Amino acid sequence: MRVTEEKRCEDLKFYLCLLLALGAALLLAGALHTRTLPFAEGWYTYYARCINEGALPYRNFEYLYPPVYIYTVAFFTRVFGYELIVLRRLGVLFFLLITVGLYLVGVEVVGKRRCAVAAVAAVCGAFYLQSEVVQTFYDYVRFMDIFSIFSLYFLLKAAKALVKGRPCRRDLLTCGVLLGVLLNIKQNTGLIFTAFALILLIYLCIWAKKPKTVLLFDLLWLLVPLVGFCLSVIAALAATGSLTGYFMMTGGAAAGAKGGLFAILFGWLINNGGAFLSALPAALLFLFLLIGGYWLPKSPSPPKNEQGLLAGILFFLPLLLLLIIALCSDTAGKALAPRYYLSTYTVFLTVTPLFAVLGVLGIVDMAKNTQKLAPYLPFFVVSGAYVALSFACGNSGGLAEGQAPFGILFLILSATTLAERVFFGAQKAADACTVTVRGGVLLLALLLALHSADKKLVFPYNWWGMNESSFWECTEPIGLPRAEGIAVSPATAAVYRDIVNTVTRHVPPGEPIFCFPQIPIFYVLTDRPDPGIFTKVQWFDVASDEAIRADIEVLLKNPPRAILIYHTSEYAYTSHEQAFRGGGVSGTRQMRDFLTAFVAKEGYRLHQTYKTMDNTLSLWLAT
Repeated sequence: MRVTEEKRCEDLKFYLCLLLALGAALLLAGALHTRTLPFAEGWYTYYARCINEGALPYRNFEYLYPPVYIYTVAFFTRVFGYELIVLRRLGVLFFLLITVGLYLVGVEVVGKRRCAVAAVAAVCGAFYLQSEVVQTFYDYVRFMDIFSIFSLYFLLKAAKALVKGRPCRRDLLTCGVLLGVLLNIKQNTGLIFTAFALILLIYLCIWAKKPKTVLLFDLLWLLVPLVGFCLSVIAALAATGSLTGYFMMTGGAAAGAKGGLFAILFGWLINNGGAFLSALPAALLFLFLLIGGYWLPKSPSPPKNEQGLLAGILFFLPLLLLLIIALCSDTAGKALAPRYYLSTYTVFLTVTPLFAVLGVLGIVDMAKNTQKLAPYLPFFVVSGAYVALSFACGNSGGLAEGQAPFGILFLILSATTLAERVFFGAQKAADACTVTVRGGVLLLALLLALHSADKKLVFPYNWWGMNESSFWECTEPIGLPRAEGIAVSPATAAVYRDIVNTVTRHVPPGEPIFCFPQIPIFYVLTDRPDPGIFTKVQWFDVASDEAIRADIEVLLKNPPRAILIYHTSEYAYTSHEQAFRGGGVSGTRQMRDFLTAFVAKEGYRLHQTYKTMDNTLSLWLAT
């Protein structure tokens, strides 16, 4: 009876902590999803419209990523329509799923009895993820994050079961399916994360001295569903005649757009050398604290004051209260925003060495027939997953907050676990010290969550100079059919209205317009088609140079009735060309130079040049 009652209390605490985490996530996401409309939003809405009107990716237009996400959005918009607010609400659901996944991973690491600290770590990880100012809630990267997080959850469950001799094949099967989906959302992330899962299983089987037959069957339970899902995608593409284009675009064209395989895998380490150096002092400090905490005297008995529901309440109550104050008051929100944000490179330089140390510890176990890695196995898996995901993220140009939540989870769970070890003298002193250290960790976690949220409020979007007003300045409803329910700054709202109204007034329905290079949102808002171009977005690493050059010929043969140009900074051009073209001229630059000459030669009239924040757009109309 007593055991049953304890289990009920444990389950109740588990769900209460989950509700607290979801409440915090919903408050932030619910507030943000109706504010700001970046000019670079709407890529997938337009892709979806093209698909729903009969066009096929890889066959009728270029798309350098696998098809799962693009068809998911196409299906969603076919059912619910093309209003941007509907996709924003889908993004809120994405954010909640990310929070749930991180919470479940945290509970697997520290156990249900410490679910409160798992909830704290999950919210910090989710808030830090969303502080990335170059993503919207429903972006394909956020969709990818869901599957990477739940892949880790089932991989972690399988790893724990494997080393304890318990059945793990159901978890491996589920992990294999999720990895298959991940691989078909973003190819490099899926491949690298799958490679990590396979290497981890081989490593653990050797460490746990499992027979080779067990290793083989475990790998098959992971690989068969993964390969099966990939084959089903290939079969669907073959049935539509898109398979050849799929392999060409997601393979050679995607690699070429980023400068080749070597540049993708290792170029980011060189290009971001300055970011690594600037993050090194903070990383060394964190390493000193964590390693020093490990070597401190350990308590001979478990602490009496466990990380129960009280720890969660002491974290979530001030978080929710301060977050509500920040949402209501720009003065309070900006006051909470720090001058220094936790760098993703600091997280990487802290977690990666600790992962390496745990890996070496396992190798020592194999050599000396010990089991010292066993208590740290969940931390080893999570830190390894973080390193793999960060490396995959770096392939796109550098590290980002969006792929750092595993690292945040690892750091907070490690720090709180080490807090239980602190012991000085008598038991009362040990308990007091434990409470003090744990309270310090919770305070730092609270500051991280608040700083992450406030960063997103102050800088809702900033991508290569394409920035938006703060959360509090977005008070003006746009008032356009596809953008109902979204508020932006008055200046940005005026730009959207004038461009859309001018285009719909001067360009008859069905007549083409051209939007360059990353603003297909205006095809959606004006309900006008493009001129039949193959690259719907002409951004540097999203379109191949060959396809962009071919689109120049399309524009010559079929001049659009209006041309809308976003004036991307020269810094963005040179940075991308240096990183992905070896300093050579990109197709995006060639298209820009062509358009500059084309509007003059063909007699287009400059209707207006629009400016809002640091954004500049020019609208040209055919005379």
